[in-house]
Amino acid sequence: MVEIRSLRESFVRIMSEYVHARDHERYGGHELGTLIRQQLPRLILENLSASEDINPNNYRINGSIGQGNWAYVPWLVIMDRDITVTTQEGEYVAYLFSEDMERVYLAFNQGVTKADRRDYLAKKNILRDSINFQDFQVDDNIRLSDKPLGRKYEQSTVAYRQYNKTDLVNGITTEEQLINDLHQMMLIYQEYKEQIWQPDNSANQNDNLEPTSEPVVAEVISHIKEYITAKGFAYPDGLIENFYLSLKTKPFVLLAGISGTGKTKLVQLFAEAIGCRYKLISVRPDWNDGSDLLGYKNIQGKFVAGPIIDFIKAANDDADNIYLVCLDEMNLARVEYYFSDFLSIMETRKKVNKNIVTDTIIDSNYFENKSDQAYADLILPDNLYIVGTVNMDETTHPFSKKVLDRANTIEFSEIHLDMFTLLDETNSGLDTWKVNPAFLKSKYVTLRDCGIETEDKLGDIIGRLMEINDILKEANLQIGYRIRDEICFYMLYNNQEELLTENAAFDFQLMQKVLPRIQGSSETIKRVLIKLFYFTAGRDYSNEDGTIGSKAINFVNANNDLPFPRSSAKIAFMIKRFEEDGFTSFWL
Repeated sequence: MVEIRSLRESFVRIMSEYVHARDHERYGGHELGTLIRQQLPRLILENLSASEDINPNNYRINGSIGQGNWAYVPWLVIMDRDITVTTQEGEYVAYLFSEDMERVYLAFNQGVTKADRRDYLAKKNILRDSINFQDFQVDDNIRLSDKPLGRKYEQSTVAYRQYNKTDLVNGITTEEQLINDLHQMMLIYQEYKEQIWQPDNSANQNDNLEPTSEPVVAEVISHIKEYITAKGFAYPDGLIENFYLSLKTKPFVLLAGISGTGKTKLVQLFAEAIGCRYKLISVRPDWNDGSDLLGYKNIQGKFVAGPIIDFIKAANDDADNIYLVCLDEMNLARVEYYFSDFLSIMETRKKVNKNIVTDTIIDSNYFENKSDQAYADLILPDNLYIVGTVNMDETTHPFSKKVLDRANTIEFSEIHLDMFTLLDETNSGLDTWKVNPAFLKSKYVTLRDCGIETEDKLGDIIGRLMEINDILKEANLQIGYRIRDEICFYMLYNNQEELLTENAAFDFQLMQKVLPRIQGSSETIKRVLIKLFYFTAGRDYSNEDGTIGSKAINFVNANNDLPFPRSSAKIAFMIKRFEEDGFTSFWL
């Protein structure tokens, strides 16, 4: 990559190339990411170092083009380390690029994640009255994006200067002007710290264990990623967003794959990052009914609590916290035997006012002793989430469709041994946030809950699913109403929070809700897979003879702009396996 030596040149390149890259090019490893995250921060640091009035060591400079997927509003921020070390709170100087890349703003901004909307709007007016922003604009005419996060950036901006793309390209806005404006804004920021800012309100003084009232999902996801990285772990692009959307869609998620790929660690670190209650339960191979997990009555009629029931009771009694339980190596025993009660109770979920409730887990009549009545009439509350980790090998039991239909099953098959970090644990991402339960709480149980405003979006999603069902019905593998609804919920949540592109989100759902159902040794299975490959990759092999699997794999490897690349790669693998073994399934 060519080293860029000026702010103007950097801005011109970003504004000229970003829209095409966001819409058509792969996110991971892109040169624009290197420019915004590394080169531009170094360039700004050099400019700050040239000023006698500014100590560059006081500042942390971060740039972002998104977390796992392209952001609509990329940014670069300059944060005084005493005031804040995260964009989620405090005040900082920022360069904000508009979604259409026609404008970039130098802004005095404030974090919004840990503040109520009314609070940061009120604070904006206070800061405008208290600070002399000289000739910077102090109105609300900044225009970044119609997306929710873009609007929050607009609303939290205190003062700004706008630079138009045409002026930058034509040299009307000069490098000297950009540098002078930056120094002027930094001196204002420095004056704010010296004369107005109160240390008690700083990021370092805040109690990170206070729940955020209105969690900005994209920023919480960013924090989770930073936390995981700071702990020395790395996961593929989009996985954290997918895990979040899966939990929000339904509070039962499976993490499946070979041993040692970080499934259990993901659940632990995710729980730590958002400050929720967490419990790890190791499944035993001799479990064969619900009493092994919930508990049983002994010979004296006394209830002996199982490993999960007290955790469920705590969740029932504490609606202000998120409770996350991990059933480790869930399929060491047959899941249908010991977990069937939970599967059935999950299907009784219904909305009562603003809460989601279920039937009771254990009826009060079951208990003989008065002291055991504390366990009576417990439900699966909407702040409780169950994640099962699954090793798919010869030592474990396979899943039935009954289980697969009721969960998002995330496959851990990507192994990149060069994905690691040597960052030490002083990284600010180690801070634990206490996230409001609304962060994960489901809004939908049936399609009727989605509201009339989602009708067009639902129509698009269901239209795709009907195309897929037309393919699957040849092998009698159609998806039912439950899967339809849960895919719709997942897609709606993603659309609202803008975490993944539309195709990336649907690709994950194909991988988690459709493809795991397909297995068998009949030629019908192969025909279905070839038709699905046409749907996901746009290449039709239905009229070709001979070996198809290798051709499909080569096609996937040669094209990086497929509509649904994950599903295409998996289907190609399944076709090849069918041709080699006479049998195929989703699992390795």
